[in-house]
Amino acid sequence: MELSNQRRVSWTPPGRPDWVAKINAEGKHLDIKSIVPLDARSLIASAAANTGLSDFGSDDWREPFELVCRGLDDEAELNLMGRIMTRSDMLMLLEGRLQVEEAYRRHPEIEDEEIIAPILITGQGRTGTSAMINLLAADPDNAVMRTWQAMFPGLPPAHEGEDPRIAIADARMRMWSRVTPEMDAIHEWTAEVPTESIHVYCLSFQMPSWQNIYGQSPSHTAYMASRSKVNAVAYEKRVLKLQQWRQPKRQWVLKSPDALNYMPDVLQVYPDIQLVWMHRDPIVALASAVNMVGTLAWARSDRIIPAGTFGAVADPVSSSQMLARPIDWIEAGIIPKNRLHSTQYDDFINDPLSVVRGIYQFAGREISAAGLQGMQAYIGRHPRTSRPAHRYATGEADMIAAERKAFQRYQDYFNVPSEI
Repeated sequence: MELSNQRRVSWTPPGRPDWVAKINAEGKHLDIKSIVPLDARSLIASAAANTGLSDFGSDDWREPFELVCRGLDDEAELNLMGRIMTRSDMLMLLEGRLQVEEAYRRHPEIEDEEIIAPILITGQGRTGTSAMINLLAADPDNAVMRTWQAMFPGLPPAHEGEDPRIAIADARMRMWSRVTPEMDAIHEWTAEVPTESIHVYCLSFQMPSWQNIYGQSPSHTAYMASRSKVNAVAYEKRVLKLQQWRQPKRQWVLKSPDALNYMPDVLQVYPDIQLVWMHRDPIVALASAVNMVGTLAWARSDRIIPAGTFGAVADPVSSSQMLARPIDWIEAGIIPKNRLHSTQYDDFINDPLSVVRGIYQFAGREISAAGLQGMQAYIGRHPRTSRPAHRYATGEADMIAAERKAFQRYQDYFNVPSEI
């Protein structure tokens, strides 16, 4: 078996809760494509009807959106529960875009907001990027995009008190774990946790890495592979300006492991961005990531991870290329060395506050007393044992040895130790 196929093909899906299995079993007797439509026209019409809005802004989203919809119908092989969840997610993206554009129409001064020197946490998936941004989010001087804000990015309701969108978003995100309980061991699926930039990027429908969570579409992934991601990243910046408007100006901290694939596009949109690259044994991270994307896909489809999606996450050849390509950009000066800070996973796990102090020093900042207190309190409330252990197979010795060769350049360049 080819090296790139071994982990993906050998992944074994978990069982399903009885209620989910029964819903999907009933769906096999129904015309689920008609009952839960995912065509572009139906989704756009429903989003417009739900919001009373029709302006989606610039048209660069339309062609990739239509391709995503065709992929969801023709390629993703979604089961009934999957189609229900995916229609909900696609509507939230469309409605979110409508609400963003409506906010800008009503308040054009939002465009004058500046996103200054944001910090971007990046690195191969499963290297501690979520743990890092969660910790930094505990500093009140930092701003993060929380999951509920990405799901409902428009203006807040015109009343005081807790925003009702938080509870709605929380119930919808927790459905991911109700449908596939193994999710809880992999990641925290709640409204309040910081989300990834790709969650916001996909308001442009030009970000396959998040879109494939809703349903795997190899054609959309291939379509976007050679295309610029500038429009997707720029739409995130548009959303950040809206979230920042009328709020205290704080340091934005973003997270995007996927950005390693198109860092020059990110630098074009955020020319003063500060990069924090998390490093971990790439084979351990890869094994964990395969289990993660396999579980995410299994939540909505009966098909095991197909080729053509999640390549940079699920196979060692594409993953090693993703990690090596930025080295070329660093050596060519495209990624300025003085704007890149490297952090080893073991250092972060063993002494997180020491690592965070290094990041603040890199960013030219000092941790305030309130920031230090917030992060110390977060560490106390969130020991790793507070969630189920994430269990996954790291593979046989011969496979590990072959993969190690693929990752050698990356490990040598950043002095990343092997764990297995």
